[in-house]
Amino acid sequence: MRNRLGIFFLTTILSAALFGGWLGAPLSASAPLSNDTERLLKTFTGTLALVKEHYVEPVPTQELVENAIRGLLRTLDPHSSFFSSSDYNRLQEEQRGKYYGLGISIRPESPGSGRVVVVEPPAPETPAYRVGLKAGDVISKIEGQPIDDWDLNKEVIPNLKGPKGTKVTITVERPGEAEPLELTVVRDEIPLYTIKYAFHIRPHIGYIKINRFSETTRKELDDALEKEEEENLKGLILDLRDNPGGALGQAIAVADRFLQKNQVIVSTRSRDRKTRRFTAPKGSRSDYPMVVLINQSSASASEIVAGALQDHDRALIVGETSFGKALVQTIYRLGDNKGLALTTGKYYTPSNRLIQRDFANSFYEYFFSRAGTHQRAGEESRTDSGRVVFGGGGITPDVEVSLKGYSKLGRLIDRENLFAEFAAKLTEGAIHSDIRYEYDQQERAGFTEEERKGLTEGIKITEETLRLFKEFLSNKKVNFSEESFEESRQLIENRLKQELFLTLFGSEEGFKVGLEIDHQVQRAIELLPQATALIQNNSAEK
Repeated sequence: MRNRLGIFFLTTILSAALFGGWLGAPLSASAPLSNDTERLLKTFTGTLALVKEHYVEPVPTQELVENAIRGLLRTLDPHSSFFSSSDYNRLQEEQRGKYYGLGISIRPESPGSGRVVVVEPPAPETPAYRVGLKAGDVISKIEGQPIDDWDLNKEVIPNLKGPKGTKVTITVERPGEAEPLELTVVRDEIPLYTIKYAFHIRPHIGYIKINRFSETTRKELDDALEKEEEENLKGLILDLRDNPGGALGQAIAVADRFLQKNQVIVSTRSRDRKTRRFTAPKGSRSDYPMVVLINQSSASASEIVAGALQDHDRALIVGETSFGKALVQTIYRLGDNKGLALTTGKYYTPSNRLIQRDFANSFYEYFFSRAGTHQRAGEESRTDSGRVVFGGGGITPDVEVSLKGYSKLGRLIDRENLFAEFAAKLTEGAIHSDIRYEYDQQERAGFTEEERKGLTEGIKITEETLRLFKEFLSNKKVNFSEESFEESRQLIENRLKQELFLTLFGSEEGFKVGLEIDHQVQRAIELLPQATALIQNNSAEK
């Protein structure tokens, strides 16, 4: 639990800092101290000296001071945060929208393990693609050193990243290969796209997923809408689920893409009670119906966009109540490439809602306990057309739709990475079913659009394939009953198809397959007529 909490806090810290970056470039911390404060600091330095000299075991001074700073900030709020050099570097990468490394998405092989699994095929032209890394590969060594007990964020990722043009040698264990592979990879610039998926989910119905907000998000959104032929759209699903936030300027730019010129997007209020109002600088004349998807992990910038589109009746909000973060952070440089994200204000939606969730009881409860967040207990406000909305505790969706849970068997198979391993055996020809799944990399690279379309429509998970999968699970010592398998059948078929499409056609096609059983997305499509009525009612009010 300690590791999970630490990772969650780090993710939240980075998100909070990105949110703070909205107020401009990082500032230098140079405010003068009063005489009283200087006297109090003598108590701190005296304590530090005593600990250094007399504590039962030696403790590095840097560790003592940085932990003291973190403790100080912890008395303020959950989002004021201190950044070590490595954290600050990650923050800058997120803001710039790029880093230097291999171009792989990884996860721990098991909780707490330093060994990592490549979770999806590397994108073409990335360093990982050039050396032939595949989804399902396990990185077990870096520069010949076993990484079983390495920390993911402090050791594994920093050793995989590095300056452009430098090399790193990794040892890879690949399903089906008897011996590990040793690969030397030349690091290169890797773009951090905030919009990875944008496509037509139905004819003339667009789908765009924004993962976070960085300096490139508005341009990515413009490109995505151009790709989807915006002028011909009859509806759009904007997916902000699991989006932790980002830069204020980009939240404004995204909202501006759908609102009318000069409509208020968000307001901020600082310690001196001054209000700063941000409006749509250009605006848009688009009037196609929109559904915005949110969940409990949609925070800060996501909530600004969702709140603005809800308050102006531009979109129907669907899903779960959002996280509830309305504290604004400003970034201060502290020297030695360290930083401080300090809460300097609060933000309000166009209808004057403060959607910050209460954190008075404990930060742990704030981050992990969401009991009661669905209740509409905040102050009542009204949208442009007079609909009632509520402040406090996040953005409450217009239509609440919970995501259906994963079955116990499905979680077990996923945790052991067995969907991906079985799909790899099918595509490599190690297991043969009653239809063809085996296509080598050269064949896949040569697919025409017509062939891709035919294959994506023709590849199915047959009864024979399911029988072979049951055999595979039994050989892997997975305990399951026929009843539990049948209960999870839809999920199993979908996950196998996802992994097959991921390997054969790329991550976007695999992602599309996952949306077929995504209850929230399917409900969003059904609700587009209600989103149309929302826009029409708002127009009639004006």
